[in-house]
Formats: sequence, structure tokens, C-alpha cells
Amino acid sequence: MAWLTAQLEAETRARSGFHLVPISLICGSVLVHALGWRPSLLLAFGTSAILLMVAWGFGGRPLWRGALLVAGMGMAGAGLASSEITRTATTIFSGEATVRVVGTVVARERDDRDRYRYMIDVAATDRPVLSRPPERVRILVGSRHQPIAPGENYAGLVRLRPPSGPAYPGSHDFALQPFFDGVGAYGFGLGAPDGMVGDAPPGPRPGIAERIRTQLALIRLAMTERIQDTIGGPAGAIAAALITGERAAIPEDAEEWLRSTGLAHVLSISGLHMAIVAGFALVLVRSLLALIAPVALGLPTKKIAAVAALAVATFYLGISGANVATQRAYVMLAVMLLAVLFDRPALTLRNLSIAAIVVVALRPHAVMTASFQMSFAATAALIGGYAAWNSRQRRRGQAVARRKGGIGRAVLVGLAAIIATSLFAGTATAPYSAYHFHRMALFGFVANLLTMPLFSFWIMPLALIGTLLMPFGLDGWFLQLMGAGVSLVLDIAYEVHLRLPDRGVGLMTAEGLLLLTAAIIAGSFFTSGLRWLAVPLATFGLLLFPDRSPLPELLIFEDGKELATVGEAGDLAFLRDLPNDFVAEQWERAFAPQIRPGSAQRIRLPADCAEGFCRFATRGGLRIAWTNDYEKTGMACDEADVAIVARAIRLTRCQSGAALVTLRTLRRSGSLAVSTAPGTARPVVEKAIAEPFVEWNRHRAAPWPEYWRKPVEDEPVVGEVPSVSAVPVAPPPAFVAPPTPVIVNPETGTPPPDIATPLSDAVDSFAAPAGAQE
Repeated sequence: MAWLTAQLEAETRARSGFHLVPISLICGSVLVHALGWRPSLLLAFGTSAILLMVAWGFGGRPLWRGALLVAGMGMAGAGLASSEITRTATTIFSGEATVRVVGTVVARERDDRDRYRYMIDVAATDRPVLSRPPERVRILVGSRHQPIAPGENYAGLVRLRPPSGPAYPGSHDFALQPFFDGVGAYGFGLGAPDGMVGDAPPGPRPGIAERIRTQLALIRLAMTERIQDTIGGPAGAIAAALITGERAAIPEDAEEWLRSTGLAHVLSISGLHMAIVAGFALVLVRSLLALIAPVALGLPTKKIAAVAALAVATFYLGISGANVATQRAYVMLAVMLLAVLFDRPALTLRNLSIAAIVVVALRPHAVMTASFQMSFAATAALIGGYAAWNSRQRRRGQAVARRKGGIGRAVLVGLAAIIATSLFAGTATAPYSAYHFHRMALFGFVANLLTMPLFSFWIMPLALIGTLLMPFGLDGWFLQLMGAGVSLVLDIAYEVHLRLPDRGVGLMTAEGLLLLTAAIIAGSFFTSGLRWLAVPLATFGLLLFPDRSPLPELLIFEDGKELATVGEAGDLAFLRDLPNDFVAEQWERAFAPQIRPGSAQRIRLPADCAEGFCRFATRGGLRIAWTNDYEKTGMACDEADVAIVARAIRLTRCQSGAALVTLRTLRRSGSLAVSTAPGTARPVVEKAIAEPFVEWNRHRAAPWPEYWRKPVEDEPVVGEVPSVSAVPVAPPPAFVAPPTPVIVNPETGTPPPDIATPLSDAVDSFAAPAGAQE
């Protein structure tokens, strides 16, 4: 006990207690999102205030004071998360529909196939009028058309669907981020925008904040397309991502090279980019001012350069999309530059904690994302690791003065720093990469060692110079030189990808991830002997991290079309010859880590298929029947233990006792994992979506599908529900709209037809489920 007291006193002297604030806020937010706990704001913030006031009175008892501080800030974090959920009013679209959309373009992107992606604030829908229209949608348009700029109107026929759910039980829910981003549907244009506003109601005059966002979007768009057109190819797309954060044009193979070699972090504007850009701006401004003798002698050039660097960083934040990693880097940088202005020391670990507090206060849900977790873990490990090394060197009396040496020594020190940085950051982010993406770049330090000097001394300085000269039209040479550096990075990534690719690791447990996270926190934030707690925490975390639970026998995606059996060794066999690549790769990384995902290695399920009806068995002997013909539902129920009908029928159970899976049941349950119950040989079905639904899944309980009604005699105003029930008619064929139809909430009239129109084959043209690109 005396040892613990001594260590706590050492932490008190080092003022390490401040780091408990962001850690506790994060824990409170995690409790809300992971457990579905929704405390009232009065309870959360009231309890937090009481606990913090009590903690203030325990000044002489650091252990009690720390415990009360953790509890109080944890309740505050829960209150912030609950408040964010309550005030988020995104309408996520229910089901699928072909509909004409009219709205205002918020953002525009161009991908590597010269298709355009539009983010649209929806003003009206017609043909049909939707009963639950989303406020904002993201549309992919492949048809040739005059590009529409942010702030202008979009009008056209589109196919909409909601963001996808998890690919299997326990995986990431792709509806989470769109819900907090305000995006209620994804889709693709059926032809070019028609350019006609139609009967769209006039929108309110945009406010100052909205006009500023539109102008930033226009600047970002102009810069992105200027960079892409000047450099061209994958290098131009990556260069645009480094400057504006726009990644839509990066080819999938180039992105895969960067991911598999541990270089994917360069595509996310974060601390590396922000520090290089702001640091280069600071050095450049201060050097220029030093050339003017009166200015250098009479003005504080260091502070002037700090203000200029802060302005550059703020502009960089504005045009880059301000993701979580960028916000963290900006807050840390701003604190350091402000410290320069006020002649105060900038404590880096404290800057990280301040950044975490700001991000959690603004976007509590971000703590559940891989971006937040990997960004903060890497930064904490880097700062904590270097702080521990410097402390050790000071104790040994070896780091008081810099050792003299030539250029060779400087190069060796620089290379050692890059290797150490890569090892620290790679080790800290590896648990989150393994948990979220089921992959680890074991030799990422090789690619980082070869490419980081290029980013630090070639690519990013040229990016800053090119950006500053862009308004004057003098950026061409600098952007082309920057593109040459990016092309060299791509060549290195390709070679490392071929020789030292990443490895699949399979499913990991949340318990192991929590213990490893605790180890990173202990090793990074503690300054006393408590830092050694990281060793047992990491040991137990590594032991518990691999998921050793039995593999399921059958995987069913929520669209009812993608199925795969899982063998004893994790080998997958797919029902379709060409399964959806994104879904298949998620399944392969989770359940078949021993093979590299790819269509070339996929095998077809040995099923007996004829006329839209398939029969096969799982490794445990479960009989499975699949059909896309609702008239064969009875045959599927009679012949199988699990009957899968890829149609939205109203039947909910088989009279034979077989488990029945339909598009309607999948809509509520999400994707499924099926196993055999020991002893009974009955199917055990695990759902990806639990009930009661969390806020970003409540659209699954909404009326569905949207269906057609004949117009009543007095046709209602767009969006109104008719006072007289109308007779439902069968849905029209996909993509064909009858004249002036009106859609209302199905709960207000007679039920829709028993069988909904099957999903259009055009949906299969998407490479990934809706929302996956986020």
C-alpha cells in the first residue's frame, strides 16, 4: 500500500490526473453506445456535478479523489453522448424506392471512373412522394451531364436505399456514421439529372454559416479538381486527398497497396500532414521576416510566424473535411501555437488530452469509430514512448546535451526516429486494425521507413507551396513535382505489397481490445511506476484477444442474396458465382484469415440449383433451401431446416417448424449467422441487429415498402396524407413511373400487396453496401 501511495503522489506531482478527464468522458460515451444506455440529461449532468464537487473535497486523498473524478466525468460523457443522440434527427430511409428527388447540392466528388457523387439536401420527392423522405442523400451519377456545383439545384430520378447494417453479427454497423452525419439514404441516378426543379417548394434563404460552408465546398471542389487535372492518374487523386481530404478518385488497387503496407494513414489528413504544413509555414514566414532587418529587430517574428502557421492550419482544417483525426491534430497544434504567443510551455500529452476533450464534447459518437481510436492511440503511444525514453536518458545523464556528429550521424538518427515512430504507432494501432478490419501490417515499418522522408521533405512542402500559389496560377510546376513524389510512394507501396503484405487475423474480442487499450493508456499517460501496469494488461489482453468461439455454419447478408457456408477451417463457399465483393471480403477477413481476399480464390457452394431454387447442407448437417420465387416458399419450408426466401412476403413462420428467413425478417434482424444447436440439431440463428432498435436502426421498424396508390378524386398536396383511403395497386416495374402517383403512409389505408417488387438488378452494380464507403 505504501508503494501505491508513493506512486499516486508521484502522479499528483506530475499532474497526471488531468488525463483522467478525457479518459472518463470516453468511457461514459462508450457505455451509452455499446450498452444502449440512455440516461436523462438531468440525471447524467446532475450526478456528474455532485460527484465532481465531492471529489473537490478529497484534496488529501488522491485515490478517492481520482475515483470520484472518473465517475463524475464518466457521467458527463454519458450525458454528452445521450444529448447528441437526442438532438440528432436524421430520417434514415426505409426500404428501397425509385423516386424523383429535388434538392440542393451540398458537395460534389468525382471518382476514378469520372462518375460524380453528389450530397443533396432533399427539398421534395415525387413520382412517388415518399412518406418518410430523408433530409440528405448521397447519389452516384454515372451518366454524362453538366456537373452541378455546391449550392445549385439537383433534380432527377434516382434509386434510393438506406445505409447497410453489419455484414455479420458483431461487425461494424454502417448506419451509425450516416445517422450522425445526417445522411439518410444512398443511391444512384437513373440517367442524368433532368435539370427541372418542378414543383419544389422554395427553400429558406441560407444563413451565414450555410453560405460559408457552401463557399468552402466550392473552394475544396475547385482545388481538388485542379490538383487531379494537373497531376493526373492515381498520383493526382492521392495528392488531392493529401491537400483537400477528397479520396473518391483514388483507385481501389492503389488504396489496397497503401492499406496492406500500413500506409493508409497518409490518406487521412491528421497530425503528420498538419504538423508538416503548419511547421513549414512557420519556418518559411519566420525566415522571410528575418531577411528584413527592421522587422527582425523590432517585431516578435516568432509570434508572427506562429499566427501565420495557425491561419494556414485553420484553412487546411476548413478545406479538408475536418474528420476526427484532423480535428485532433488541429486542436493539439492550436494549443502549441497559442502557447508560443503567450510564452508558455506546450505540454504535448496535455495537448492530446485537451484535443480528446474537444472531440468528445463535439462528437461523442466518434469514440466508437476506428479513426478516433487509432488516431489517439498512435499519438498517445508516440508521445508517451518518447517521453519515457527521454526520462530514461536524463536519469542516465546522456540526454542533457546534444552529441556532436557529422551528416552521417544525423542521417542515422533520423532513420532511427522514423523506425521508432513507425514501431510505436504501428504497435498502438495494431489492436484496433485487428479488431475492426481483421488485418495487420506486420512489416508496415518498412514502408514507413522508405516513404516518410518523401512526405516530410518533398511531398507536403510542395503541397503547401502549390496551394499558396494556386490563386495566382503558378502552382503547376510544384503540383507536378509533388505528383512525382506521390508516384514514387505508390511504387514503393506496390513493391512492399507484393513482398511483405498484411496478414488476416480473424475475429477479435471486445474484452481483449479493452485490456489492450488500458495497457496503452497506462504505458502512455502514467509517469511513475504505475506505467508497468501496461505489461500485465497487455499480456492478458493478448491472451483474450483472439475470438475462440465456434465458427458459424452459414452466413446470410441482409439483402437475402449473399450466402456462404463456413467450413471447419474457416473456408468459405458462396452461393453466387460472383458475390458482392465488399460483403465477401468482410466475411473472408473475419472467418477465413488464412487466405487473401479476392474473387480468384473464391469457391462456389456445391448446391443443387434449378429454376430459382437451391438446396445445400452446412458442415453440421443443417438443410438449407434458398429461393427468390415466393410461390416456392412452401417447398422450401418442407425440405429444409432453414428456408430462405429472397422476397418480402408476409409469412413469418413455416408450418413444418423450419426457420423462415425473408426480406422482411432480414430487414428487422439484419445479417444472420446460423449454427447447429448441440444435442438438438436445430438451427440457432444469431442476429446482427438487436431489438429494441437503437436510434440509427429505427427505420427498420418503419412501414415498408413504399407502394403505389391511385390518386384520389381531390389529390392531396404533396406530402399530405389523403383523408380517404385509396385502393392499393401492384407496384409498377422497376424504373417505370406512372403519371402523377401519390404515396402515403401504409398505416393509414388498406394493406399493400403481399409480395413487394423484387429489388432491381441495378443495385448489384454497387461494389459495396450503401454506407460502406464512409
